[in-house]
Amino acid sequence: MPEYTITIETPEGTTTDENALGRFDEAMRASDEVSGSTALLDHRLGTISSTFRVEADTLEDAQTIGIRVFLAALWVAGLDGEGLWRIVEADGSAG
Repeated sequence: MPEYTITIETPEGTTTDENALGRFDEAMRASDEVSGSTALLDHRLGTISSTFRVEADTLEDAQTIGIRVFLAALWVAGLDGEGLWRIVEADGSAG
């Protein structure tokens, strides 16, 4: 199955809370739907971003899975995920 790398970011002003980042990062790493997750907090912009890999049949499926996991991790972090994301980059290989 192809593997896709997805990067998703919250909009500016979402948070600068290190504890929220920690909870978000733990939730991303705990997911069995994504692998190799990294989470970053940009204090200047107040954004959280994450880059991770997803195995899926298509890029669209990978993006759907990635968004679902990202939003769940935002919820665990205590952040309202409603509309708080954008896909920054998504690419993949024929695996």
